[in-house]
Amino acid sequence: MQKVYVLDSSVLLHDPYAIFNFQDNDVVIPYVVLEEIESKKRLLENVGRAAREAIRHLDRLREKGQLSLGVPSPNGGKIRIELNHYSNGVLPVNSDVTLPDNRILAVTLNLAQEEQRAVILVTKDIAMRVKADALGILTEDYYNDKVILPPILDEIVILPMEDAEVATLYQNKSIPLQTPMSPNRCTKAVLSDNSVLPLISSSDGKKLIYNIGKRLAPWDIRPKNPEQSWALEMLNNPEITLVNLMGPAGTGKTLLALASGLEQTVHGELYIRMLCARPIVPFGKDIGFLPGEKDQKVRPYMQPIYDNLEYLLRSKREKERERGSESIVDSAIDLLIKKRQLEIEVLTYIRGRSIPNQFIIIDEAQNLSAHEVKTIITRAGEGTKIVLCGDPDQIDHPYLDKESNGLAHLASRLNGQSFYGQVRLISGERSELATRAASLL
Repeated sequence: MQKVYVLDSSVLLHDPYAIFNFQDNDVVIPYVVLEEIESKKRLLENVGRAAREAIRHLDRLREKGQLSLGVPSPNGGKIRIELNHYSNGVLPVNSDVTLPDNRILAVTLNLAQEEQRAVILVTKDIAMRVKADALGILTEDYYNDKVILPPILDEIVILPMEDAEVATLYQNKSIPLQTPMSPNRCTKAVLSDNSVLPLISSSDGKKLIYNIGKRLAPWDIRPKNPEQSWALEMLNNPEITLVNLMGPAGTGKTLLALASGLEQTVHGELYIRMLCARPIVPFGKDIGFLPGEKDQKVRPYMQPIYDNLEYLLRSKREKERERGSESIVDSAIDLLIKKRQLEIEVLTYIRGRSIPNQFIIIDEAQNLSAHEVKTIITRAGEGTKIVLCGDPDQIDHPYLDKESNGLAHLASRLNGQSFYGQVRLISGERSELATRAASLL
């Protein structure tokens, strides 16, 4: 039986195409939702973009008929804007009917009493779902864009290897596979003495690749666990042009990406510049506008990148120097920026750009939506490599969660492509304190 889905404003602000994603069921949009969306349309961020897009969709549907009476949706259902059913005494005593949430709940309650079929409130707001459940309203989260990633161990291939195969691997840096596997797959080769050798499959999936030496120690940074070995192999492989590094805080995602980018930009000839960017999503309460020019404004948001760059440049150029030589490190960063080998940018200014022959690092990418990730990747020109780093368990964006962020969509949609590689790091290497805190807190 067809159902009736009442959409909260949070759903349309999260996905402006949501009205078309309920198959042949009826979609009801309370009038107060239109008011809330209209109030957001002038915002310059993604919420404003989603509001404007949702309004455009409804305006195109208006050509098919009067929205208050219902117009047919492409999938066979109806899309209707509900003008009535505001209160009529269905809400608890002393409920403030001027609140948008309460008006949406009243619409849903009245429809549930009138309809001979299930009426379900769809909202991304957890508190709204709790209130709806308390009133006996059927309620759901918006699941259309959620992605459930498989367990980490399911993404790793464990392959026993004989001594003769190991000798061939050491000699040729690769070994053919009798049965092809997915491209760029993380593989643990178990040797005869039960030791483990981290390998990855080739871009065509027909052989396993093994590299040692400088390729796995860019900028003198060496891997401390198999996951970091896989990450460095993918970061240094020019055939893999899109790398997704996911893992908790302190697993080395940003440090490994920066080390590989510096090595291939400063000492190599493949990339002319390393571009580093982060989404402007503050942790906790925002401190408001910042003084100064653009570089001064974005410096607080980019400080984690500067911290890692200082560590890498000091370890490379000041191993035997005494502590306290901050000016030398700062001058090294400024010199790279002046020579245009390094660019630190905010994602606000990336739309419309075409970026060829660059090593792009997007930090804290878990705060990006699927649409934003697509926008970033489609900026890549010829010869560009993109690395996205993030922890899906540390999301500060109000409209994203572990299953709906851009990293999860990337891992679900592109896994198995010859140009794409992903590693899910699990072992914290920043410090024992950071590792224990990440697992216990």
